[in-house]
Amino acid sequence: MKQRIHQAFTLIELLVVIAIIAILIGLLLPAVQKVREAASRMKCSNNLKQISIGFHSFHDVFNKFPAAFKFDSTGTTLGAIDISEATWVYYLLPHIEQEALYKTGNLSQNFGSLPNQNSQISGTILPGFTCPSDIPSDLGLNMYGKGNYVANGGIGPMNSNFAQPYSSIVTPGPFILNIQAKITDISDGTSNTVMVSEVRKVTGANDWRGVNHYPEGPIYFHNRTPNTSIPDDFRTAFCITSLEVPCIGVYSAYNNRSVILSARSKHTGGVNLGMCDGSVKFATNNISQATWQAVGTISRGEVVASDF
Repeated sequence: MKQRIHQAFTLIELLVVIAIIAILIGLLLPAVQKVREAASRMKCSNNLKQISIGFHSFHDVFNKFPAAFKFDSTGTTLGAIDISEATWVYYLLPHIEQEALYKTGNLSQNFGSLPNQNSQISGTILPGFTCPSDIPSDLGLNMYGKGNYVANGGIGPMNSNFAQPYSSIVTPGPFILNIQAKITDISDGTSNTVMVSEVRKVTGANDWRGVNHYPEGPIYFHNRTPNTSIPDDFRTAFCITSLEVPCIGVYSAYNNRSVILSARSKHTGGVNLGMCDGSVKFATNNISQATWQAVGTISRGEVVASDF
């Protein structure tokens, strides 16, 4: 019988095989990352679509959208005392399959004075409010659930003029203090006006950007183009700055607010937008300042340029 001789790989052959595998992995990983990001961006886009549908469901019932938030300690603006500071997210709950959670709320108790009866609502991290491209949602100061989706307040800063809502913002978007806009108020056209966009969260309880149930968290502004390097103007105690999500403390309390929160995302090249007609678009980082501000307001009569 002949004996079989098993030849081993030489060191050079082994190194060549390892090099080929390394090259294949190097080629494959970017492709996998692109597929993963495309899937995340699609999921994020669908989240915004569902929120937009929720806004239109609210409008179908009340013939107007919810306000950015409510606050009227004297009863002179709303015709009834409402010190809740309940944001648009609270009012949208029954229209995004969260009616049971909505019913636990008590608008005679302030969302800014937790813990109280509204703690369950405030501390809930809502399904469909987290972009899979960003970090997981957490709790601000252990009481306020964060999300990635913010309503368009127009051009800020947003201040604390509770008695005169239209003076609480430089140029209104669809969502401002105490005012519930109707579709007919959006004379620039619902397909040309942004309803909701994205914001990036920062790890840490003391950064409130993206907090759902406090006025400084879920409202953004069109002063600066998407993913700007200019820091957000925010409350000093609720601002943790980073290179990708910068902020600067410019005010100290609820009654001297001066908020400019910009649209940001981890998607390559831009942010997703839910429009006032219910459609979803993608705005690139290189959109012009003029166009970005035009789609952020409701009635200035601008012609939206081709870069949108």
